[in-house]
Amino acid sequence: MRLFKVTPMSQPPRVRKPSPAALVTLLLGLVLTTLLFGLTYELETDKASLDFRRRAENYINDLQRGVEDAVASLQAVNQLFASVGEVDQEEFETFTEPLLARQPYIRAFTYHRFISSRERRMFEASMRRIHPGFQIRESEKTEAVPAGNREQYLPAIFIAPKADNQSRIGSDALSNPQRAAAAWRAIDRGAPSATGIVQTILSATNMPTFFVVMPLYRSDMPLTTMDERRKAVFGVTQAVFNAHDLVARGLGHQALSTSGLEVSVHAAAAGEAQQLAFHHKTGQTNVDGRWLSDSALFGEQTLTVSESFDVGGTIWTILVSGGAAPFTYSHRASLLVLIFGLLLSVASALNRQSAASRAQHIEKLVEQRTVELSRTSRDLELRKRAIEASANAIMITSAQGPDFAIEYVNPAFTRITGYQANEVMGKSFDFLCGTDRDQAGALELRAALSPGTESNAIVRHYRKDGTQFWNHVYVAPVTLAGRAVTHFVVTQYDITETRRYQAELEFQANYDLLTGIANRNLLRDRVTQALTMAARHEERVFIAFMDIDRFKFINDSLGHRAGDLFLKTIAQRLKRAARDTDTVARYGGDEFVLVLPEADDIAESARVVQRVMQALSRPVPINGKDFFPTCSAGIAVYPTDGHDFETLITHADIAMYSAKEKGRNNFQFYAPTMNERAAKRLQLEGDLRRALERRELVLHYQPQIDVSTSRIVGAEALIRWQHPELGLISPAEFISLAEETGLIGAIGDWVLRTSCAQARHWELAGLGKLRIAINLSARQFNQPNLVRMVQSALADSGLQASDLELEITESTVMVDVQHAIRTLHELKSIDVNLSIDDFGTGFSSLSYLKQFPIDVLKIDQSFVHDLATDPDNAMIVMSVISLAHNLRLQVIAEGVETAEQLSYLREHKCDQVQGYLFSKPLPADKFERFLKQELGTEA
Repeated sequence: MRLFKVTPMSQPPRVRKPSPAALVTLLLGLVLTTLLFGLTYELETDKASLDFRRRAENYINDLQRGVEDAVASLQAVNQLFASVGEVDQEEFETFTEPLLARQPYIRAFTYHRFISSRERRMFEASMRRIHPGFQIRESEKTEAVPAGNREQYLPAIFIAPKADNQSRIGSDALSNPQRAAAAWRAIDRGAPSATGIVQTILSATNMPTFFVVMPLYRSDMPLTTMDERRKAVFGVTQAVFNAHDLVARGLGHQALSTSGLEVSVHAAAAGEAQQLAFHHKTGQTNVDGRWLSDSALFGEQTLTVSESFDVGGTIWTILVSGGAAPFTYSHRASLLVLIFGLLLSVASALNRQSAASRAQHIEKLVEQRTVELSRTSRDLELRKRAIEASANAIMITSAQGPDFAIEYVNPAFTRITGYQANEVMGKSFDFLCGTDRDQAGALELRAALSPGTESNAIVRHYRKDGTQFWNHVYVAPVTLAGRAVTHFVVTQYDITETRRYQAELEFQANYDLLTGIANRNLLRDRVTQALTMAARHEERVFIAFMDIDRFKFINDSLGHRAGDLFLKTIAQRLKRAARDTDTVARYGGDEFVLVLPEADDIAESARVVQRVMQALSRPVPINGKDFFPTCSAGIAVYPTDGHDFETLITHADIAMYSAKEKGRNNFQFYAPTMNERAAKRLQLEGDLRRALERRELVLHYQPQIDVSTSRIVGAEALIRWQHPELGLISPAEFISLAEETGLIGAIGDWVLRTSCAQARHWELAGLGKLRIAINLSARQFNQPNLVRMVQSALADSGLQASDLELEITESTVMVDVQHAIRTLHELKSIDVNLSIDDFGTGFSSLSYLKQFPIDVLKIDQSFVHDLATDPDNAMIVMSVISLAHNLRLQVIAEGVETAEQLSYLREHKCDQVQGYLFSKPLPADKFERFLKQELGTEA
């Protein structure tokens, strides 16, 4: 009798061995991840090194500019003696006091005079009347002693600040070898000369000190040769610098607070400890608020940048060292590549394992159900219902080729494809491909069916109504009782939505979302392909870089929504105007790129670009207004102008800026000389940003003459730039640059205020009331606060509004006529005079002209220049005068240079003239003398 029922113990779950496909997928993923990680790591390392070098070069440039500004202070002191002559101690201290206050690293300014041994006794006696106990002294070890007998001495006469340096009066600059060498070097060169680091016994601290010497020459003696300069010199000026403070000031707080940065500056070759002028090292700090702790784990790259520069004839060396950012910060992308690569490799391997498991599961399920079918109809019905209940389409096909005819489809197949079961029975397993049976996925499945192996592929299928959808198809062979393969189970997963999402992501990655044309990523790929093909067939590729002229005006005046609509229109016009083989891309903002591959004919390519520019120039209606777009284009040619994408784009961009400089609405081919102009443009842009601060901008004034009385009734203010190195620069070279960089607002406000103040000064000086004329740029005219700015300038200067005339060019007011009318009426309401400048050179409409509340029309000098020789120009001038008088406007003719021109204008009743016949534009002081001379003539 059995007392207990023994229950077998449950077996632990069997761990499925990984499939070979999963292992191969994982291994391949790891290899690719390692390669991508190594490549990304090298790129990030190079980028970190380049970033550090760029920052170091910026610090070095800042230091050089700071040292140059410091030496310039001594030159200003030297100019005091050159312009005034002999000065006394009080004048010397008064002049140098603001320089010392502004530049605290200058410890003292001194003035030294050459004294011969014969003059020494008399000179010391005369100096004792001012400074009791005065002697010419020299340094000896730790104290100052009377100077020994020498042929020549260079004692200090004046010193500032005097209170802190009284004991240094009488100190002989020639007693110190370094200072003596610097003095003679400055005299021989006629330029500032600096010493190295000098340790003086009179130094109150141990801070490194150096001297800069400037020679003083007699004004009546020649200075051509070195001997002539030595004969003409009578003394020197000298500045004593605290080298540490000077360098710290030049580098700035940002550089000195940079994490992990070490800076050493030597007043000689690096490594000479006695010439160390500055040394600073900051500790390692946190990045983005997180303390760095992985330097020891991953190592840290140390970078060094060294450069020499001239300080008054002495070569200084700066050494900037520092570590690149720690691994987890500077190599974040490579870490992400590694992490996501590992995750993706594991996920792909798991997916392959899952697919293999699923296929094995289906095979076993079919085998099991086939066996059970022979045993019981109930089990067969159960399994049939399970297949029919599946949400995925399932087919059972014959294993007989070549068609592998369909023998069964489940209801999900009917629901997904629209085909009823009786419509597909006996058809080929891939009939859903329609006529697209040569696609790679279908061929892969057919190749797997013939040997009876399992497979899977992604295939394009077509429903009964013709609509396309995507299936991920899994094929599993079925064997009965160990026999050969008799059937295949084909399971289909509809992945249409997944494919659509992938296509959308691909579009976003390669096409501009606003305009729908290629973006920068796709442009790079297209250009790279075009260059590869061109290199293979020895052809040319033309890259046209196009920028919409004055696009910022549309954004500023109508808003960004109107700007977006404008860009869409431009993009579609570009696409329609280009050829089918060309690529049109949006590079960014209002910049577009046109790629012309397989274009050997330069003339033909130029015609294509010209045709595209003409297509763009048609009016664009926005918010009920027509805008006439133009563009400037630069063209770079492969292989002449570069062999890679970056170089060609850069050169095309440079050529585009050259087109803008030539007046916009044109195209230019790149030339190597443009690099120099681009560099000059960058230099001018940087200098222009500091021109106002340095008071380098000046105004010249050209008189305006009443034709009937020959009296001066007004003056036009014309801006000039007195560049310290390039000399006087005309507005044609920098006004357009000021407009592009946004500096025109500050410059225009300065011109307005300076001109009003100058006119009021002449009025108070008894030189009469003059109408002062000022030009407004297009950007100034469109400023919303223009009227308040004009009122403020008039109020601050005290000038009456009727004495101010604002000149607006014809092309400016015709861009947006309604806005121009409103602005002109607002200006007229405060009683200023308004004139249209360069009349006749634009596209004025008489119907608009009569709506403008203007007072004066200015005839452009291009018409006046050929009055005596060109009948057409003479007729235009006469017509403009008649038109203006009929509209009750005054007329001013510009560019009058001959008596014949003046006679013609007087004959036809022109009101006022200006030009070189009377005077060229003059600085304010010369214009004032011109006024006084005219008043004297009238008297």
